Parts: sequence; structure tokens; C-alpha cells
Amino acid sequence: MADRIVEEVAIYRKLREMDDAEQDFLRQKKAYQKREDSLSERRHVLDDLINSEYQKMSVFLKRLDLSANAASDFFNELGRLKDQSNAEFHLFLKLGKILNDKSLG
Repeated sequence: MADRIVEEVAIYRKLREMDDAEQDFLRQKKAYQKREDSLSERRHVLDDLINSEYQKMSVFLKRLDLSANAASDFFNELGRLKDQSNAEFHLFLKLGKILNDKSLG
């Protein structure tokens, strides 16, 4: 009979150890699940932030492109006006020389 009691106590202890191990496993699993959920939430927040910054950068680059095109157009027009002014100045000089030559001669 004593052997049977010792055997039942050993079985009970083993069952208790298994139950404790299962409870520890479930606690760890729950902690890992919380951690995974937290990381997943952070990942979504980071993805949203990255997308927002990408959209802002896209808008900035479009505006920069428009500004660069406007500046290019401005300088092209400035160059055209300079060329036109130089041509008109040379024409004015030729006209002045012609008039000067006619008045002298």
C-alpha cells in the first residue's frame, strides 16, 4: 500500500509539474503574442509614416520640377531678350554710323 501511495504522489507531482510547465508555456505564449501584436502595430504605424513622407517628397519634387522649369524658362527668355537687345544695339550702331557718314559726306 505504501508503494502505491508513493507512486500516486510521484504521479501527482509529475502531473503538477506538467501543469506548471503548461501554465508557464501559456504565459510565455501570451507574452510573445502581445509582443508580436505590438511589433505589428508599430510596423503599421511606420508604414503609414513612410507612405506619408513618400507622398510629401513626391509633392515636393513635383513642385521643385515646376520651379526648375519656370527658372529655365525665365533664363531662356532673359537670354532671348539679351540677344535681341544686342542685335538692336548693333543695328542702332550701324544706323548711327550710316547717319554719321551721310551727314559728313
